[in-house]
Parts: sequence; structure tokens; C-alpha cells
Amino acid sequence: MYRPFLAEMGKDRLAIAVDTPGYGGSDAPPAPTDLDAYAETLTAVLDELALDEIDLFGAHTGSRLAVEIAHLRPRQVQQLILFGAAIYTEEERAKQKVTFAQPKPVEADGGHLAKRWTGWAAWRWPGVTDDMIGRYAADSVQDFERHWWAHQAVFEHDMAARLAHLEQEVLVLCTKDDIEEPTRRAREVIRHGRYVERLDWGHWFLEVDPRGAAALAREFYDA
Repeated sequence: MYRPFLAEMGKDRLAIAVDTPGYGGSDAPPAPTDLDAYAETLTAVLDELALDEIDLFGAHTGSRLAVEIAHLRPRQVQQLILFGAAIYTEEERAKQKVTFAQPKPVEADGGHLAKRWTGWAAWRWPGVTDDMIGRYAADSVQDFERHWWAHQAVFEHDMAARLAHLEQEVLVLCTKDDIEEPTRRAREVIRHGRYVERLDWGHWFLEVDPRGAAALAREFYDA
């Protein structure tokens, strides 16, 4: 989903996307782990690339990773944009753990694949194509045995406490998606920065409107 956005942002700065361990093209950790371990792995990438100062952009799980990297590297990380920064109630957290943070059975008739498609398709909005939905659905079953590992880490992470202690400038972006309401709560805990609501955007907005997304990012990062 980042490719069109990277092309836009890369016109006037170095823009890099990193696959979380166990997802995309990255090797998986040997066992389920926590957000700290994921974040430490990504800081090793920063060291390998020898980047002195960076801005971060995180989406959903990536927002939590961005927050943890900012805590680990307070001088290196300048600003953060968090697309979806969910702060869950205990009831919501318990429900999410049951829904997302445990393995799902493989169904002999392929029903588990159809459920992935229909689950993502439910969030279609104008401009979202079947190809976009298909990529999300395919990514979510690429490693079916381990797809839930990062979710497990997410639901043990205290976004409210971690976000409230960040010294960097933060922009929390809330869109029309499955964590809209939990993300709204983040505006009450941001120390430095601002909250932006774009309910005309949803999942895939980085592909549907990469220029608009890049314009918002540049305005914040360059202020």
C-alpha cells in the first residue's frame, strides 16, 4: 500500500518502507514476540542505513511500532504521523484478542480465504479497486500460521501511556476504518502535535489519494 505514497514522498526526500519481521518479504522471528522486539529489529535497519534524523509514518500496527522506535531513538526520530493510533478499552481489547490475536483454522473448502476477502471488501470506499482488496487479502494469508503474531503484540501494548510520554511532534490521523473510534481517543493524550480527522479516507487511502496523503505529510514534516 505504500508504493504510490513512497513515489510521491520520494520526489523531494529519501522515502523507505520496511516490512515488519514475519510480514511481506521479511523473515519471521522464531516465536511470537512483543512490540519492543519488533521495534528493536527496525532500529537495527536504521543503523544499517546510517540515518541520522528521520520522520516516521506508521499505519495501525505500524503506528505502535513508530511510537516505540521514537522512545528508543528520541534524538534520531524527529516527527511521527500515526495513521490509526487505537486506544482500546479493556472490553475492546479482550474482544480484539479473541478476534485477531490467535490462530484461525484452515478450512478445507477455502472458506478462510473467502472470509479474508469479504472482511476487507466491507471497508471498500470510492476509488478502492478489486486489485487493492485482493492484495490486502493475499497479504493476510501469505503466512497463515503466523499472521496473528503481530496482533498479539498489539493488544499487549499500552498506546495511551506510550503516546502520552512522547516528546516528539505527533500527528494522529483518523480515517473511516475499523479503528476510527479508538483512534479518536488519542487526541486527548498527545503531548506535542495535533489530531486530524479525514473521514473521506479509509483503508487504501495511500493508494487512492497518494498526492493528498503526501501533501498532508509534507505540510506536517516540513513545518
